[in-house]
Amino acid sequence: MAELNIEDEITRAKRGMMWVKLEESLDGAGCPVCNQVGRSEAHYLESMLYEYVLDAGVRKKLHHSHGFCTRHAATALEAEKKLNSDGLHLATMYDSVLDEGLRILKNQITALEELEKEKRRRRPEKQVHPAHASKCFVCEFAAEAEAGAVHGLLYFSRDRDFLKMYAASKATICFRHIEALVKERVGLELVSETVQKVEKLKVNLSEFIRKHDHQSAHDYREDELNSYVSAVRFFAGSCR
Repeated sequence: MAELNIEDEITRAKRGMMWVKLEESLDGAGCPVCNQVGRSEAHYLESMLYEYVLDAGVRKKLHHSHGFCTRHAATALEAEKKLNSDGLHLATMYDSVLDEGLRILKNQITALEELEKEKRRRRPEKQVHPAHASKCFVCEFAAEAEAGAVHGLLYFSRDRDFLKMYAASKATICFRHIEALVKERVGLELVSETVQKVEKLKVNLSEFIRKHDHQSAHDYREDELNSYVSAVRFFAGSCR
């Protein structure tokens, strides 16, 4: 009787979406967690602009947050370009948001005028409270995507195939996310591989600085030319 070839949990997981997203996140430079979050945010905003621009729930969330936060406003503008739109999607979404913003500002003008009157009458001043904005709802979506990406790295952090793939890639887990993974007791091998990548970055950065000496020939390698950008991004990440 032939023996049954029973797959383990990790092997089965490599056919799932978590593994696919990890593979995609290692395609290029940058932090694999930040890369996954960036792709998820872009897809989410493109879908929203294309399909849900008139959705009452989306409009309500946008009102409560007074538009997108700075980072997601930039992502939304990029998403509008990718849709080859002249701006109608965002214009439609922000039309009523502007109405709400104007209503708030006009109410504040009225309140400030009342304060001036009270001041002239030498009465105790009342406070004018600024408009409260709820958290950007795309940030909440991004936080869920980030948690999922961190979980994926934790899950495969001791897997040989993943470690080999990470080692061969140009990607480096950023400082903030490697610290988050350590806190969750990630596999030692993944941290060690990240240390090797950062040590290589340090060498490239030092060479980039050294070759700026006027006595040196400025024969920079590509990794050296990009080293300062990589160093900044290692600590900053791209999904805060």
